[in-house]
Amino acid sequence: MPKTLAIQLFISFLVGGGFVTLLSFLAEKAKENIAGIIMMFPSTVVVGLFFLGVTTSAEQVAGIVPAILIPLGIVILSSVIYSYFARVFKRLTISKLYQVGLTFVCTSIVWFLLAAPFAVWKTDKLLVGLCGYLLLIGLAQVVLNRNTDRQAPARIVYSRLQILFRAVFIGTVIACVVFLGKVLNPFWGGIFVMYPAATLAALMIFHWYYEPEQLLYFFKKAPLGSLSICVYCLSVMFLFPKFGVGLGTGLSLTICMVFSLTLIKLQKIRYGN
Repeated sequence: MPKTLAIQLFISFLVGGGFVTLLSFLAEKAKENIAGIIMMFPSTVVVGLFFLGVTTSAEQVAGIVPAILIPLGIVILSSVIYSYFARVFKRLTISKLYQVGLTFVCTSIVWFLLAAPFAVWKTDKLLVGLCGYLLLIGLAQVVLNRNTDRQAPARIVYSRLQILFRAVFIGTVIACVVFLGKVLNPFWGGIFVMYPAATLAALMIFHWYYEPEQLLYFFKKAPLGSLSICVYCLSVMFLFPKFGVGLGTGLSLTICMVFSLTLIKLQKIRYGN
């Protein structure tokens, strides 16, 4: 295994096991109007674009950003699809293991059908990518807003073993997807690069502990929150060629953090909390 790939897998595991897990705990404690914004703060995309820049060039990373945006919209739509499949399988089986497993498989199949064309057709037009992304998250937000069958979850106190399991599970899922994206042929590699590993792994954890109706509570503002990932990608597009991969990553993260905190502040002002 190439040294760069081994390092990327290790860091992907740590980011998934640590940072994404931290975001999931923060989202659980947050109000409905900001939980999705917290969950959507960029994590694995930061690692992915950084290592792509290290192994290729800053200019090459900037050039693929337009092609990332529509798949990003599909990721957000997938979180809505997951919630609805979860409700279907709750009615079909009482086993929580089967509910989570079947929901994951069916969501992944739908995601593949939506994402596969973009593994072949990669637009280099920023306007096309942005319009496609905004259309998809707009659709996801409309569906979420129309659904009033949401339940506020009771707060759960986790044991240390449960916290460790969450971190290991999310980190392992992300690392496996990164590995498959690197070693498979170009078509399947392109598919797995776009796969929403962090989002679906977090959804599976939430699904295990909560009812399907409560998943919508955590992801009601996920489409809005995904704007922070879009802002990060756009920042990378403009800053990587000018400042390089390292400094460009730091500056893009700073811009993204300010944007996310502004979104949270605006939501608190709007809802009065």
